[in-house]
Amino acid sequence: MASQTQGSNFQAVSGDVAALQSNPKGLFSRLTNGLSVSNKIKCGYALALSVGILGTTIGLILGDHYQEKALQEQQNAFKELNLLDRLQTGILQTRTHQQQLIPLVPYPNLYTEEYAHITNIHAPEIEQVWSELQKYAKSADYAGGNHTENIPLLLRTYDGLPQTYIRQLDKLFQQLDLSPLTEKKIAIAQKRLLKFTNSELALKFDGISDELVTIIKASYEESIAATTAFKTAAQIRIYIIAASILLSVVVATLLALLTSRTITHPIEVLTNMAQRVTKESNFDLQAPVITTDEIGILAIAFNQVLHRVKCLLEEQQAAAFRQQQMQEAQLLQSEKMSSLGRMVAGIAHEINNPVNFIYGNLDPAIQYVDDLLALLQTYRQEVPNSPLAVQAYATEIDAEFLEEDLPKLLQSMKFGAARVQQIVLSLKNFSRLDEVNAHPVNLHECLDSTLLILNNRIKKGVTIERLYGEIPSIEGFSSSLYQVFMNIINNALDALEEQHNLQDKPRIAIATELQDKNWVVVRIADNGSGIPPDVQERIFETFFTTKARGVGTGMGLSISHQIVVEKHGGQLMCKSEVGSGTEFIISLPIQKQHLPENAQL
Repeated sequence: MASQTQGSNFQAVSGDVAALQSNPKGLFSRLTNGLSVSNKIKCGYALALSVGILGTTIGLILGDHYQEKALQEQQNAFKELNLLDRLQTGILQTRTHQQQLIPLVPYPNLYTEEYAHITNIHAPEIEQVWSELQKYAKSADYAGGNHTENIPLLLRTYDGLPQTYIRQLDKLFQQLDLSPLTEKKIAIAQKRLLKFTNSELALKFDGISDELVTIIKASYEESIAATTAFKTAAQIRIYIIAASILLSVVVATLLALLTSRTITHPIEVLTNMAQRVTKESNFDLQAPVITTDEIGILAIAFNQVLHRVKCLLEEQQAAAFRQQQMQEAQLLQSEKMSSLGRMVAGIAHEINNPVNFIYGNLDPAIQYVDDLLALLQTYRQEVPNSPLAVQAYATEIDAEFLEEDLPKLLQSMKFGAARVQQIVLSLKNFSRLDEVNAHPVNLHECLDSTLLILNNRIKKGVTIERLYGEIPSIEGFSSSLYQVFMNIINNALDALEEQHNLQDKPRIAIATELQDKNWVVVRIADNGSGIPPDVQERIFETFFTTKARGVGTGMGLSISHQIVVEKHGGQLMCKSEVGSGTEFIISLPIQKQHLPENAQL
């Protein structure tokens, strides 16, 4: 009965299709009369997508072309204004300081300092800006823009004048001999400086500043025009894109209506089978293929989908099995890491033995060398005229240098051995990967060991401030806390390496304090570029990272949060402002298992 019902439905649908084909209506029907259903769908969507893509592409190309050109003009105008302002400022400052030399002649120190201000600051600035203006005036950016000939004319008119002015001023300064300082020399120097101030060369130098006023005004008007053109280009770009999108939406809607009218009825043949499959969740069922046209193709595709779903379910079960195997592999990897930690501890122990031997024998060796050097000194005093062979050998080995350098060499060896001991101790602490029970942890030792291991990352110029307070040992897991401190300090170093603000010296401040007698707070702050608010909300998420692909795993702060909060019953918070740095606050209970559940910080 079901087959007969499906057959009658198919015949009815076929009759409707035949009726539509025998009586085409409208332009769309006449154009698509000879096409199959699949081709109608393809043509409709292809046309809609083509209109949208073509319109949007043309809009983007035209808008981007004008906007890019306007943006380049705006950048050139800003660059030109900046160069002209710097040149004008340098000239005015140079003239001001040169005129201030006259009243400072009686005060040699102030006089010399004022002149050094000209030669060391303003003169190099003028020469640099003048050179940049010459390159800019010859560049393609200047030639291709709507610029006047004011700047090239200024450069040609006053070519070499700033350099000549500086040389003449330097020559005059060298000629003025004020030592010893007398009233006569003061008067002569002031007179010559005043004459230079009113000279034709100085007046021409002032003329550069006067002409710069007009040029800067013209450049400012050009920058305003460039900004206006940029805004206009941006608006035009938006209008073009919006119009193309609107047109594509209208065309796509029209084509969708016409296409749906053509293909809706034949698809109803497969409805009963689809409902049965959905109701029974039996993907072994197959839809009957009763035609060879698009309906038959659709039935075949439907059957293929059912088969594909069945395969996907089987693949999902296989994936679940693989996931289980992966988890077992992760457990195995954890065991390997634990074994690696034990191996590192063994290596550190083996290194520690010879280092302790060397370190323990250095003090007697230093004492023996001091005794031998004292004996040699006594020999020189008692036998002032030593044999020629002894003198020759002493000269050959540079005995005086050996006496001076040998104690320093032994002290360097002692310092190196002590540092190796510290590194070995830090490695032994880090190798405790299999800690099961909590134990007293000295947070200051953890922080110092972490900084020692990260010493290769703490580059020159990065200041580490230790603001340690009086805190007791806490009950916890030292290796896990090492991992927390390592992740946070590593991120702070990354932030300091990426910052572009060179006004403040890179700094990391680590502070500890006792709070409410039951909590210890560790604050790790840097003066990097800070973290945006939207990023702060996600920094403790697993696999979230702001670093480039392939750099890091995005699990450092997530694991740190898990260690502090879940493993130690503490709190981990982040405070940051963009441009002001970042501070991580780690709050740990001294004895977490003895605190009441509702204890608050």
